[in-house]
Amino acid sequence: MFYRIFMKRQKARRPVSSRLARSQGKKIARQSAGMIFFSITGLLVFLFILMPRIIDIFFRFLGTGDISFKEVDTVAPQIPIVFPIPESTQESSISIEGYGEAASLVVIINNGESIEEVVVDDEGSFQYDLVLEEGENKLGFYGKDETENESDVKEIYVNLDTEAPSLELENITDGQEILSKENQNYSIQGSTEAYSKLHINDRSVYVNSEGSFKSSYYLKEGDNTLKFIVEDKAGNITEQEFTVRFRY
Repeated sequence: MFYRIFMKRQKARRPVSSRLARSQGKKIARQSAGMIFFSITGLLVFLFILMPRIIDIFFRFLGTGDISFKEVDTVAPQIPIVFPIPESTQESSISIEGYGEAASLVVIINNGESIEEVVVDDEGSFQYDLVLEEGENKLGFYGKDETENESDVKEIYVNLDTEAPSLELENITDGQEILSKENQNYSIQGSTEAYSKLHINDRSVYVNSEGSFKSSYYLKEGDNTLKFIVEDKAGNITEQEFTVRFRY
């Protein structure tokens, strides 16, 4: 009998203990949620409000002034645009003009050696007087900005030629006498600098890639003056004059 009474009392106590446990669990959950909320809020305040001020104070203390985060320029400037330059010239100095990115530099190279850095003005223009070397000049141009970004290289070839072209004639000499009517339309052959411009008494004669030429000239009875003028691609000129006498 005592056992039954004891068991009834134990059963009566169980609901009270269970409600107490649930109540304590809810209280702990509310406390945990509150702690998580305040922790996250405190972290956000530290990162977005306190941390920038701490960094600013630190750099001010070092004497660097206000700190600012700038985007790094990694874009190369445009390839310089260079105005046309003659392929061959007799002038030892030529003017280089063109366009580039404003406030950047145009680096000029000649035969693999950097010779000058020209500043591009605010309107995007640049100019430089370049002294050439005798013979072929392999010029290169590229842009460079303040963050050392560099564009691709634009290459141009210029030949400095200060020598007059040669002129050799195979079948004409000064004072030569030409006989027979069959030779009145006289064949003239010779050689000079390749692709030069050749004129015989103001008449144009073609010069091939090897420098050879062939033409004919109709001779009159008596003395005939033949004037040869050769101009090469650089503008150098050679002149020769011959007098030949034709008789039937």
